[in-house]
Amino acid sequence: MVTEVEKKFSLKIFIERISHVLTHQGFRKYFTNTSWLFAEKILGMVLGLFVGIWVARYLGPKKFGIFSYVIAFTSLLTPLAKLGFDGIVSRDIARNETDIDELLSSSALFKFVGSLVLLVIVSSYMYFFKDDLIYFYLGLILSMIYVIKSFDVLEFYYRAKVKARYIALANSIGMIFAASAKIVFILMGAGLIFFALGNLSQALISVFTLCYFFKNQPNKCTFAKAKISKGVSLVKESWPMIMSGFFALVYLNIDQVMIEDMLNSYELGQYSAAVRISSIWYFIPMTIGWSIQTAVVNARKQSRKLYYERMQMLFTWMALMAYAVIIPIAYFSNDIINLLFGEAYGRAGDVLAVHIVASLFVFVGSIRGLWVTNESYFKFALLSNVGAGLINIGLNYLWIPLYGIIGAAWATIVSYFFTYVASGLFFAPARQIVVMQLKSLLIIDAINQARLLKSRI
Repeated sequence: MVTEVEKKFSLKIFIERISHVLTHQGFRKYFTNTSWLFAEKILGMVLGLFVGIWVARYLGPKKFGIFSYVIAFTSLLTPLAKLGFDGIVSRDIARNETDIDELLSSSALFKFVGSLVLLVIVSSYMYFFKDDLIYFYLGLILSMIYVIKSFDVLEFYYRAKVKARYIALANSIGMIFAASAKIVFILMGAGLIFFALGNLSQALISVFTLCYFFKNQPNKCTFAKAKISKGVSLVKESWPMIMSGFFALVYLNIDQVMIEDMLNSYELGQYSAAVRISSIWYFIPMTIGWSIQTAVVNARKQSRKLYYERMQMLFTWMALMAYAVIIPIAYFSNDIINLLFGEAYGRAGDVLAVHIVASLFVFVGSIRGLWVTNESYFKFALLSNVGAGLINIGLNYLWIPLYGIIGAAWATIVSYFFTYVASGLFFAPARQIVVMQLKSLLIIDAINQARLLKSRI
């Protein structure tokens, strides 16, 4: 039987351990880094809720549906512009300090060329296969965003160096400028094209600001320092991620493309309103993942035991945060839509109540993404996303005619569960990760940790 003295002694040890963690230099470094990214994403969320929703209300479901369609279609081709370099370049910078200039410059050059290919494909499709020229102009402008963002490779540098404040400041300045411009456009009674230009201005100012900050760094990023051989080697490693990214975007965006093609722009506007609220929370796992990537790499260097302990802890925290988001939004979905978008978007409430559940798998899936990058299991990620893309297309094809936009929301849940969790059952090294994910999703690990904490206190 535990005496009162033993309880006080255990409590003292527990408090000392917590104090040690909070004052540890490494913890403070990553906490500060994450805080900068969270501040930026929260700003984006606030602007998205107020300005983005104001834009949706101003445009109405039909025009908002057209705008969402072009964005979704363009997004399907973003792997051509990103080339799967995100995690690889940050990982390589974190692993060593050599050839950083060549690495950044080569990846920027290849991303620039890929973004030009994207621009040609999107604008050509909108010109030849859409009856209204508004699609062409929107496609041209929105594609230019990726050309400008070729130099966002500087973000990879700052992620690896755990200097997120530069990323946060650059992106925040761009978001504030673009949001201000869109407010002016609304007050002017401007047309749809102007809001696409607002998105373009955000990318332009963010990248320009990031380049300005980078001038003070010891490294350089110019096309002159790029090497074709280095870019080719990056593509050779990242090609599974390119294909994986394509199929990931298929299951992320194909529902919106298919809704317009199978139903109409008005229905897509309703669906897109729900998705805007549902997906706005994805910044949480993405931000944490970007911020702690270097810490996870370092844990793997120290020991496999520490590595997987940290992974389990991250899975559990992601699941708890996801439930904290999902439960209230699903319960108040209709009230949220009516409050934010107005009665014109009344059908979006039921979609939101279903679609928000997919967030659970996005949260835990983001941590599995770190594991995939650290272990270089890119072909596994590719096959997972291929399967999810095919599932989403098939289910949308079957369920949209039967159940409308609600069917598309259910198809999203199924495809997200497959790619972020269930696909690991078909790959032996990932089965341990699936077990860890299930322990977090079913709150088993959280309960065990709570019991352990209670016993110590």
